[in-house]
Amino acid sequence: MRSRLMRSVALAVTFSLLSTGCMLSRAVDRAFVGISVRKPQYAERKTTGVFLLPFTMAIDIVTFPIQTILVVILGDNFPFTDHEAADSALALNPTFQKLDAKQRATAMAELDALIRSGQVTAQTALGLTEDGHWNLIAIDAEAHAQLAARAIEPAAEPAQVCER
Repeated sequence: MRSRLMRSVALAVTFSLLSTGCMLSRAVDRAFVGISVRKPQYAERKTTGVFLLPFTMAIDIVTFPIQTILVVILGDNFPFTDHEAADSALALNPTFQKLDAKQRATAMAELDALIRSGQVTAQTALGLTEDGHWNLIAIDAEAHAQLAARAIEPAAEPAQVCER
C-alpha cells in the first residue's frame, strides 16, 4: 500500500512539473521553477516551486472552464506578457549595444511604456536614437508592405572572391 501511494505521489508531482500550461501552474513555474522561461524570478527557490506545483495544478483543474473562457477572450498569453523575443532582438541592435547601462534601462522602460499605452501598432515604426530614446514614426500601408517584404527577403550573400 505504501509503495503504491509513493508511486502515485511521484507520478502526480512529475505530471505537474511537466504540464505547466494553466494559469496558476504557469505563474509558479515562471516565478520559481523556470521550465517555460529562461530565468525564473526567484531562481534560488526551486524547492518552493516544486512543492507548490501540485496544489496549483489541482486549483487549475477546478478552475479550468473559467481559464478556458478567459484564454479564448483575452488571448493565449493571458495573464502573462512575454517580451523575451523583443528583448533578444533589441540586444542584437547595434544602436542598443552602444548604449551604456543607464541608457539601456531608459530605452527598455520607454519601450515598455509605449507598448502598454497602445501607441505601437502595425502602422508605426520605432527608431532608437543614440541617447536611448524612441521615435515613433507613422507609416502607411505601402511602407508597411515594403518593410514586411524586406524582413522576409533573405539577405544577399557576399560575392565570392577567390584568392590565388
